[in-house]
Amino acid sequence: VYTRLMVDLDSSRGYPLWIPESHSSLPADYHRMGLKMGDIGVVTKARDFDVFFNICSEENHPIHHPDGVPSNFKQVILNDRDLIYRSSIDPKGKILKTQSVTQEMLQGSGGLGGNLAA
Repeated sequence: VYTRLMVDLDSSRGYPLWIPESHSSLPADYHRMGLKMGDIGVVTKARDFDVFFNICSEENHPIHHPDGVPSNFKQVILNDRDLIYRSSIDPKGKILKTQSVTQEMLQGSGGLGGNLAA
């Protein structure tokens, strides 16, 4: 339900991953960097992303071990014109929600202090 609702809400944001961390079978270096542009793989039944290889990495890069790359693999080299950098798509505090969800501001006093979004 989460994935379907998020894609229906705004498909321009890409595919929402339930588990955005890199798969545990990847090399330790990859865990420090996380998923990156050029990763090719599948979303598993467990809702994580299983990387097969990275189209932007060299053919002998450790990410491709043990399965390697397709026999006709050609590395894609991106340049600055291929990339768009955005500091933030949404303004601070924006809540991404479906139409069936409402937002109300509650005023309160006590241990929490300030406004609460519910």
